[in-house]
Amino acid sequence: MKASLITGIRSVEAREIEDAQTQQPDEALIRVAYVGICGTDLELYDGTSNYLRRGLTEYPHHYGHEWVGVIETLPQTAHDSRLKTGAVVTGSTMIPCLTCDFCQRGRRNLCTNLREVGLYEHGGAAAQKLVMPAHVLIVIDDGSGAEPHPEYILIEPLVTVLEGLAKAIPEPGDRVLVLGGGTIGTLAALVLKQYPIEVAVVDPSQPVHLAELGIMTYKSTDALPAGDWDAVWECSGSATALQATPSLLRNGGTAVLIGFPPAPTDLDASEFALRGQCLVGVRHGIDHYAAAAQFVREHRDELGTLIDRSYSLDDAQAAFERLETGERERPKVMLSID
Repeated sequence: MKASLITGIRSVEAREIEDAQTQQPDEALIRVAYVGICGTDLELYDGTSNYLRRGLTEYPHHYGHEWVGVIETLPQTAHDSRLKTGAVVTGSTMIPCLTCDFCQRGRRNLCTNLREVGLYEHGGAAAQKLVMPAHVLIVIDDGSGAEPHPEYILIEPLVTVLEGLAKAIPEPGDRVLVLGGGTIGTLAALVLKQYPIEVAVVDPSQPVHLAELGIMTYKSTDALPAGDWDAVWECSGSATALQATPSLLRNGGTAVLIGFPPAPTDLDASEFALRGQCLVGVRHGIDHYAAAAQFVREHRDELGTLIDRSYSLDDAQAAFERLETGERERPKVMLSID
């Protein structure tokens, strides 16, 4: 089958690899339709990734963890009646072991024996087919005539936003600031807008899709209206933005860290402590896929404004180059799999 691999720093190639085949009775074979490319993939592409530094992966790397596809071969032991041939599905990036202490305590996102699709120890979705365990599959549509849609690739990044929301639920009247208007920041703003609160996004590029979605946007923190914020969601991955977070918060405010820089920063922990502020780290949202799928189904038209351009497996190098340049009106670059 054809797949796309990151073969070295800033080098992507389409190659023929061994056909994906199920090996275990709980595995399903998926025909992949669309794959999103995100900042994590970009760090693997440009060589700055923590996964590379920690030795969790190496080149050639089979990437792709934001995906949607159709079940081609059912698992033998699945107990979910919605898992049927032709159902449109996505799956968790994190594949927990289900046996470690964290998994047994119901905290699967903290599993100590994780595999991560398209990141380490499990081949990615940038290919014609993908094998996935049934217990991490989420059915998006199993009705007659079900078909995958590009917006469904946004389910994976959305679950991380929902995990952040579970840890920092806003109260009526709160002022919440989102740093970064990319995919994660936009999804965070859209979800937060469902609450009776003030939401604003800071992004120096002033993305057109934020205006189309009716999201209040500022070019820099210097342009913000006076007053501190009850919560700041750091979604940009910028070291400068991360280090500015404590000063943007009111006393007792909460910083929700979803984006994070690839290198260490000089975040002043003492300022958090002295001002009674809370720092919330978010590690994926494995338990929120069903809710994310529902949100995406209900907001498909809005979420379509995030999609920039689609490329084939053969043209994936161009997709990464477009993502890296930042010369896009919309944040999400994706692959369409033939």
